[in-house]
Amino acid sequence: MMFNSHKIFNFKIKNLSINYLMMNIFFKYIIVLFLISRCQSEYSSLDFSLCGPSDIEFFENSITPMPIVFPNPVDWKFKANLKRPIDGPIKSNLTIVRVLSGLQLPIRCYLTNGQWVGSCVYPDLCNSIMYVTNLNKDNCPSNFISNGVDCQCPFNLPSGLIELRDVIQTYSPAFLSNSWLLNGDYKIKIEASDSRGFFFCLNLGFTIKS
Repeated sequence: MMFNSHKIFNFKIKNLSINYLMMNIFFKYIIVLFLISRCQSEYSSLDFSLCGPSDIEFFENSITPMPIVFPNPVDWKFKANLKRPIDGPIKSNLTIVRVLSGLQLPIRCYLTNGQWVGSCVYPDLCNSIMYVTNLNKDNCPSNFISNGVDCQCPFNLPSGLIELRDVIQTYSPAFLSNSWLLNGDYKIKIEASDSRGFFFCLNLGFTIKS
């Protein structure tokens, strides 16, 4: 019996091509799983970094516990040096992205309970902070007041060191009703300016569980 060497050669080449294709698919699958697992890893602490020249220098900005479990209280510590005074409302452009299973889901800007929430341009960052924390002049922490923050808007702060420490016990019920506050990792970019001009650009990262 005679064998066709040409057919045998083509058969081997075909098998090698199939094996190579399967290995290529396998390694790509492993890489994708690795990238997804990296994206899914939750934050163990508040992640923050300046995203350009800013008139503020951060020494501490932490929230514990992390992940944040709504609506449980959190311990917030903030220490920074203001390189210049803050005059009037702090206009802020927020870009919010929710990361879930490796997918980045931009959070749109929308109106709920008479308040704009999500990725919006906010006329005054102070009002947004008071809205989230449910703070006002009647329940303003003594530590805030001693640092020139009387929980009334807008902020008018001199240059220099500012150090705030407080346990945020409650949140605005309207804030907690926002549908985008779901389990996941969140990335927020804040670009802020006041009457003097550009003030800071800040990136934040944190995890929410509910």
